[in-house]
Amino acid sequence: MDLPSTRSLQALAALKSAPSLSRAAEALGVTRSALSHRIAELERQLGVTLVRQVGRCAKLTDDAEALLMVMGDALDRIEAAVTPLRRRHGQLRISTVATFASRWLIPRLSDWQRQNPDVELAISTTTRTVDLEAEDFDCAIRHGLGGWGGLIATRLFHETLHPVAHPDIAELCDASTVIRARSRFRDWNRWWRALGKVGDPPDRSMVVETRAQAMEAALAGAGVAMMDHAYTAPYLATGHLYALGPTLSLGEGYYFVRPRAGKPRLNAITRLEAWLLSHARPDRQFTASG
Repeated sequence: MDLPSTRSLQALAALKSAPSLSRAAEALGVTRSALSHRIAELERQLGVTLVRQVGRCAKLTDDAEALLMVMGDALDRIEAAVTPLRRRHGQLRISTVATFASRWLIPRLSDWQRQNPDVELAISTTTRTVDLEAEDFDCAIRHGLGGWGGLIATRLFHETLHPVAHPDIAELCDASTVIRARSRFRDWNRWWRALGKVGDPPDRSMVVETRAQAMEAALAGAGVAMMDHAYTAPYLATGHLYALGPTLSLGEGYYFVRPRAGKPRLNAITRLEAWLLSHARPDRQFTASG
């Protein structure tokens, strides 16, 4: 029997720590389908069922729990030993925020892998601003107004706001349920005031932690979410979401940033910047036309 790969075991461990396949995939910086494939391969190798569906959730079986218990911290120790070797062979470490990673970057990574098979991306998500000079990161995608001292910042696209909902929700009205993300709680009021609307947004609300969760709630028909067009564009195109109001373009945006001083993987960083700009072109054109 072939020995299970570290990646397959990491996929199982990530699912234990996350409430869904999507969140586990986000934590590993891979697509949901890639995570499912890794777990299915592990099940094939071991000849047991490791994950079962319970409603809309993926749950670990007793066999999976027993396997993870026996492994203990072995995966962490393996990763600590392997990471320095990977860093010497073309891996780029990039820091960004979780919603950008899950809703914009990760869905496009298959194209990066096709064009750049020699460069592996390691994506880390955090709400804090990492120090690219002092920490083990090559580059980052930051949200803000630009102008970070000591860094070269290239704007990918401006941020936008617009309300979106499942097709079953016909309009935004006083009786609507608005979905607010704690991480971006002011977005609804900001959009409302900028469009000159009277009063306040609807009182009835649902509060979630992140905009990624707000998007999931909107797709499930739970209410109206205030989102960036860059995240909603694929769902608007397929009719899974509808815009229930005009789009507001903001001064903030998403920027690719890297240190001014040369990094060992400068060629790969430059290639990543060019690739990001090519994929961001439709979003730049959208905000320019708006």
